[in-house]
Amino acid sequence: MQMDRYNWGYRFLILQLWVSCLWLAGCADENLPDNFEPEVMLSEATEITRTSALLTGRVIVPSGSRTDLFHFLYGTSTDLEQTSPSSLGDEGEVKMRLEGLTPGTTYFYRLDAGNVSYRVQSEVRSFTTLPNKVPTLQPIVVLGQGPVSIILRCDIVDDGGEGVTARGFRYESAGGDVHEEEVALDDETQWRLRIDGLKRNTDYTIRAFADNKVGRAYSETYSFRTGDAVVLTEAGMLPEIIGDGKYEHTRLNIVGMLNGTDWRLLRDMGGRGVDGKETPGRLASLDLTDAAIVEGGLSYDESRYTKNDVVSYGMFANLTGLYELALPAGIKSIEQDAFMNCSSLVSLQIPAGVTMLTPSAGCSKLTSVSVAEGNSSYMSLEGIVYTKNGESLIWFPEGFDQEEVRLSPTLKSLGEYALQKCRASKIVLPASLTDIGQQAFRESEFETIVIPDGVVSVPYALFQLCSKLTTVVLGSGCEWLSNYCFDGCPLQSLYVNAPIPPVCSPDTFTGAESLFNGCTLYVPSGSKALYRNHPVWKQFVYIKEAVYDKE
Repeated sequence: MQMDRYNWGYRFLILQLWVSCLWLAGCADENLPDNFEPEVMLSEATEITRTSALLTGRVIVPSGSRTDLFHFLYGTSTDLEQTSPSSLGDEGEVKMRLEGLTPGTTYFYRLDAGNVSYRVQSEVRSFTTLPNKVPTLQPIVVLGQGPVSIILRCDIVDDGGEGVTARGFRYESAGGDVHEEEVALDDETQWRLRIDGLKRNTDYTIRAFADNKVGRAYSETYSFRTGDAVVLTEAGMLPEIIGDGKYEHTRLNIVGMLNGTDWRLLRDMGGRGVDGKETPGRLASLDLTDAAIVEGGLSYDESRYTKNDVVSYGMFANLTGLYELALPAGIKSIEQDAFMNCSSLVSLQIPAGVTMLTPSAGCSKLTSVSVAEGNSSYMSLEGIVYTKNGESLIWFPEGFDQEEVRLSPTLKSLGEYALQKCRASKIVLPASLTDIGQQAFRESEFETIVIPDGVVSVPYALFQLCSKLTTVVLGSGCEWLSNYCFDGCPLQSLYVNAPIPPVCSPDTFTGAESLFNGCTLYVPSGSKALYRNHPVWKQFVYIKEAVYDKE
């Protein structure tokens, strides 16, 4: 019985403790809030510029709590008169970029978080925007340089937060002369200027400048030296670089790209306008070794335009005062009559990269045409241009003044116009020759020409305007005569060694009809009847059987 009383007492004590705990718990629940308040943490402002800054913070919201209002408050005083709502991001991050701030100004800010019932505030922090400054400039860009001029460009990267009040270039010569030239203001951040009147062969330093209310900023210093060369960084700039003094230049060295606009000026400077009329230009020496011909720009003679790496038809035509010329090293092709009537030009070098070459007429003083070493298509022997294997003659200089011309004994082909206007009175063609290009002897001064037996076809206008040519011998293999072969020739004797009369085109003797009455046609023995009965050859009044006496 005593043990039972002890157990019941113990149980009663446990029951009292349990009831007390329930009562205390009930009292605690009555005092708990509806939402636990969040924890708000504010970070330092970052990415601060003159007019903007990035505000960030973090809000930790307890589980089950409702917090849906997030605001950054800021202002130039602790009153924080401006507000900017935000939203809660990943891991409680809150951020807001402020724009349109005042440069050089201190701003105060804090982060608030809560709901309609309550709001929790962070501490107040501050940041200061960057002040306005002088402009920031890019390095100077040189658009072109001449013997006494330079064209420059500069860009403003940042105006410093203030409007630019002046801009230009400040330059100084090695002798200490300082000059400053301003450029008119506009809405662009880029400007350019042509500085003229520089001294030849003189060192200069130059800086771009830009002013605003804060002060003046300079670009990096650019150094250069004037000389005889014109340097182009953009095609079409030559007229601007040369300026009004285009007729003063007698020598010119150009580096850079040249298009039709540039070429039109070069022709003008060389004495020939775009309309073909003479100008006061006096350019006599032109070095284009480091230049490049590119397409684009204006026509250089009212109808033709430049092509990439091509010396086109008539580019130097009628520049009668040009006596010294170095072609661009990178050209690939030289077209027919590119140098037509350059009557003062005495020598010419064909660059290593040229793969197509056609000669020019009227270069009466041209005594030598050389080919640069390394050219894979052509070579020169004694100033005469041949194909690389020596089997085809391409260009015979008109100024070659020897009385007799003897060509390579292995020559197989004469190119088109190859010996036009040749001043020698006699030419010896090798027996290996089998092919002749059109007008190869046009306007030459030969008195006698013997065409080898291996030549089958007499090409277009082969002897046209050979005003001193009195005797022509066509070989035994001749089968065909093209148009205008003897136009303008005062032939007295025409030997055709082919036993069967060659076929003639309808205009073979056009322009040479007088030959039928004034020239004697000599044919092989036993062939006179064939020629006399031929519809074309029978027009010769005098036909005889005879062999040409080479002695």
